[in-house]
Amino acid sequence: MDELDIQILSILEVNSRMKNTEIAKLLSVSEGSIRRRIENLIEIGIIKNFTVEVSTNFGFISLVLLNTHTQESTDEIVKQIMKIEGVKRVYETTGEWDVVAYVLCNSPKEFNIIIENIRKLKGVNKSTSLTVLNVL
Repeated sequence: MDELDIQILSILEVNSRMKNTEIAKLLSVSEGSIRRRIENLIEIGIIKNFTVEVSTNFGFISLVLLNTHTQESTDEIVKQIMKIEGVKRVYETTGEWDVVAYVLCNSPKEFNIIIENIRKLKGVNKSTSLTVLNVL
């Protein structure tokens, strides 16, 4: 990965819908160069998804922080969490919290059901949640 790849990623992080021709113009390179580089970034796993970031005007967003039992496989816990409707992303992390889940749903009532389903999973020791008030 070189400086041009980093610039492409920076642009796509702000607007993943930007056309290759627009990115090429901004960076003074050909559209073909941008297309090949993006394809390569996808192929090597640097770019995982092109996503939509939802504002708090749409729904109820929360981050769920989880501490797991050390004798349980974190990978298995993550796989189970990903199966729960409303869980959009899951991150394995270091520090006090082993796993962070990004939850998007329609209401606090729906969130309560999701968090109860997460807490019931084998290996989940402790949880706390953070309600997102605003996405900047």
